Amino acid sequence: MTLSTATLAGVVSSRTVLLKRNDSDKLVFESEDFSRKGRELAANPQAAVTLYWKEVHRQVTVTGQARPLSDEESDEMWRQRGRANQAATVATHEGDVISSLEEELELHKKADAIFSAAAPIARPSSYRAYGLYPVTIEFWEGSEARLHRRLFYEQQGSHSWAWRRLQP
Repeated sequence: MTLSTATLAGVVSSRTVLLKRNDSDKLVFESEDFSRKGRELAANPQAAVTLYWKEVHRQVTVTGQARPLSDEESDEMWRQRGRANQAATVATHEGDVISSLEEELELHKKADAIFSAAAPIARPSSYRAYGLYPVTIEFWEGSEARLHRRLFYEQQGSHSWAWRRLQP
């Protein structure tokens, strides 16, 4: 899914992240506190995700607040990650500048060494599970004639939603 976040000044950034879980009240993904998305979410929890299926001309866009989940939920997601992914997370700082190809290769060696060690890989305190709690959801169905179908849902309290059709 594509996750969009913004700074307090309104500068938007987007990136593809893995949707780890779709709970009844939230979409769950993961990040590092010091990554760009982690820093932006700490300063401004408003976020949006878009899930797009080109082959069937469908898209879902969700907006709402993204909040860190509990340490227990982050621990559980960490345990579900593959060992290679855990090693890469521990060996690197997502989004930091790499000054050379040699430095990049050293990070690979560091991750390989962590992966090869027998000990379990502990979750770094900077690794978090996040939940995006929807406030709006738009379902889009594409049409060759550009007469797209759009259904827009907006939360109206804790358990009710209002919906309306939107023009293409």
